[in-house]
This record gives sequence, C-alpha cells and structure tokens, in this order.
Amino acid sequence: MTQPTIETRVIHLISQLVPVKSQDIKPEQRLRDDLGMDSVSSMELLSMLAEDFELDVGVEDVADVHTVAQTIELVKVFLAKKAA
Repeated sequence: MTQPTIETRVIHLISQLVPVKSQDIKPEQRLRDDLGMDSVSSMELLSMLAEDFELDVGVEDVADVHTVAQTIELVKVFLAKKAA
C-alpha cells in the first residue's frame, strides 16, 4: 500500500474538523470562509498537524495561512526544515 501524500493527510485532518467530506475539500478553499473553521478549530488543526507530522509549528507560523493549499505548503516547508 502506498503512503498517503502530504496533501491527502492534511485534507483528512481538516475534514475531521469541518462538516465537509475529505473528497469535497479543494486546495483553493478558505479554511474559515469556505469550510467554516473558527479560531478553536484552527487551533485544533494546528495541534493535529504538529502531532501527525511531528512538527513544532507555532501560532505565529500560521497567522497568514487562510486556505487549504497554504496549510499544505506550510507543512511542506516545516518538513523541509526538519529534514535539513
């Protein structure tokens, strides 16, 4: 079995916090406006990302993250830093 991609893993985590199925979540969607996330679910997502990907992501790191694609890119950047 193949490993899920970073995109698939991030979308799966987001789908656990919003009333949208993972297959219906698109990269261009905005977390708050399109998917209905609030500050509590945003903090929960941050915690889930940190745990799932074993990253040390702070609140200040996600201040400019507003879309699913930006969330995926953030994870990729932190994974690259971690690997370096």
